[in-house]
Amino acid sequence: MKRVVNKLLNSKYEVVCDLDEKVWKEAQEKAFAKLAKNLKLDGFRPGKVPLEMAKKHIPQADVFNEAINSILQPTFDEVLKEEKILPVARPSVDVTKVSDKELQVKFLIITAPDVTLGKYKGHNVEEVKPEVSKAELDEAIKRLVEQNATLTSVDRVSKLGDTVVIDFLGSVNGVPFDGGKAENYSLELGSHQFIPGFEEQLVGKKSGEKVEVKVTFPKQYVAELAGKDAVFAVTIHEVKEKVIPELDEELIKDLNIEGVKTVEELREHEKAHLLEHKKEHARAETLNKIVDKILAETKVEIVDEIINDEVEGMRKQMSDRMAQQGLTLEHYLELTGQSNDDFNKTLRVDAEKNLKVMFVMEAIAKAENIVVGDKEVDEEISKIAKQYNMEEGKVKEILAANLANFKAELRQRKLQDFIFDNNVKKSSSKKSEEKPAEEKKAPAKKPAAKKEAAKK
Repeated sequence: MKRVVNKLLNSKYEVVCDLDEKVWKEAQEKAFAKLAKNLKLDGFRPGKVPLEMAKKHIPQADVFNEAINSILQPTFDEVLKEEKILPVARPSVDVTKVSDKELQVKFLIITAPDVTLGKYKGHNVEEVKPEVSKAELDEAIKRLVEQNATLTSVDRVSKLGDTVVIDFLGSVNGVPFDGGKAENYSLELGSHQFIPGFEEQLVGKKSGEKVEVKVTFPKQYVAELAGKDAVFAVTIHEVKEKVIPELDEELIKDLNIEGVKTVEELREHEKAHLLEHKKEHARAETLNKIVDKILAETKVEIVDEIINDEVEGMRKQMSDRMAQQGLTLEHYLELTGQSNDDFNKTLRVDAEKNLKVMFVMEAIAKAENIVVGDKEVDEEISKIAKQYNMEEGKVKEILAANLANFKAELRQRKLQDFIFDNNVKKSSSKKSEEKPAEEKKAPAKKPAAKKEAAKK
């Protein structure tokens, strides 16, 4: 196959391919055989039409189309392999010449954009330092206790905070609507699970009562119901009261948290958990600040084709998430008051930023030769095995199918560590603490060794 490769502006390659006549002839023969096999003519079973007769009933254009479709992918794969081109967006293809003896196709291939790195080390960004306040800890303990509450049936009128077990049937103008019916549904009054006004009308009711609940759907709702008045016929089967346990050693025993036997130990455990969670967010926040500074000093121009592909992918992910919640993307946009155009504009801004970060970080990784070796993979597998009390061989077996993705995640983590360590402002107090340790490095070994021996 003859080909001419032209590098265009903005990370685009134009590749013109002239297929060998022999290869093109073979593709046409296979295409004709496939079409003839599926040809239906009166008096003949499928696939049994004589070739000479089949030729009269199969247009040459159909043979060309079938042959081209069969040969495009292997031709494209050969171009990528031989020219060592890595596409990052869907290519476009044009058939520029076609006859029974020749086929010429032109591929337009989009590759990663050129990145001109600016300053990516030494930005001295102030690290976000997380703390856990007493109020936050108290709230976390309160939530933990409430999560272990029990529901007990009561013979009294309902109040906010109670859970009612109900049947309901909703209708608009006397006509039931989709999604407006349920039986034995447990609803916590005051949880705002239902539209405004619904739960409040079930307060002060007893089990066995039938209630007519009148509501108006919000204007920002699915089109069929938005702004409409509705009536729900509700039957209350049961009223349940939430019984919150005392924070005592009996509850702590029920929680069964390793190493936690007292209220004070529970507070320390929850504080450590909260702090770890806040550290992750703080680190992400600091990294975002660093990346913004790096992007501001880096030149990268991303072509529309790459951005369009990213937008399409993000839109599909969003649509899939909505489907899991029983909504279409269109319904979601109606509920949030967004037009399709506004939503796409928002996606495009996010897509362009995400792509810039990805390409710039990849450029830094290459510039600093950040790679992940087999030793690092084995070390991480060992950590996972210990964490989940599994054999390392079993972990390797599980990861085998996605080993490339696993290594890519490790490399990304290593790259983030590099970016963080080389751009976070070092505090003077930290430096003053480190200096004496350096000066007394040799004599410090003995006490450390004794300490380790004592642990054993």
